[in-house]
Amino acid sequence: GYLGYISLHGLFGVEKPEQVIEGTFTGSNDINAFLFYQAVASLGGFLLASVLFAVLESGKPLQHLRLQTKPELKFLLLGIVSIIVAQFFIEFLVEINSKLPLPANVVDEYQKKIEAITNALMNFKDVPRFIVTSVVMALVPALAEEFFFRGLLLGDLLKNKVNPAVAIITTGFFFAMAHFEFNNTLAIWVLGSFLGYLYYVSGSLWLSIAAHFTNNFIAVLLKYLFNIGVISADLADASTPWYLTTISVLLFGASIFLFYKWKKEPDFVEVVPEII
Repeated sequence: GYLGYISLHGLFGVEKPEQVIEGTFTGSNDINAFLFYQAVASLGGFLLASVLFAVLESGKPLQHLRLQTKPELKFLLLGIVSIIVAQFFIEFLVEINSKLPLPANVVDEYQKKIEAITNALMNFKDVPRFIVTSVVMALVPALAEEFFFRGLLLGDLLKNKVNPAVAIITTGFFFAMAHFEFNNTLAIWVLGSFLGYLYYVSGSLWLSIAAHFTNNFIAVLLKYLFNIGVISADLADASTPWYLTTISVLLFGASIFLFYKWKKEPDFVEVVPEII
């Protein structure tokens, strides 16, 4: 995070980096600076930290984080499809969350700030900006957050024989809390738990990375299509018909069951560091 902060003036000519980091934008250059800072902070805070802890714990980060194991093609395809069919279910969870009582004042102001930043970042129509936004808001979080929450945290709990369901739900909750999106906490918690489930049943971090990227990329893509007029409604704000929600829940549930039928025998064992 600090590296990104000190780079903003030199790379983007930002006079007050702290304002940009807080989400106060005066132009497109500030938005580019913010995207850069977010990418550096995410890679440094989550991905690099995960690799360093994996090196300290085992000396074999690729094996420790389950990066050496490649998911079977059927797992990969079902993981992507399950995220796509779950979109209406996720929107339903967001709607439920919006009806829950939350502490006023501070939470409300913070949530409004997050929404304003998101709207500013998503307000684009050109392809280069679409690509950059997709990388920073879809690819980078998918890599960095999966390294940390699934590869490191969930992996360590499973290696220490914590009940898989408890480990998956707990790390999903931490994942949701780390986003500080109080109006979306329930949806992020469920999504984080599902990503942990994918990691557990496949034994590969790449599957949860692919599913995470798919979920984030869908949001960026739909916003881009709305901005350029390909779709007439902003689906993020549209109300979902009950029958689509029902179909989404049923298909998502079916995918979870299918993953259960396909799951590998858990082999999460502690990697013992080599003594030189």
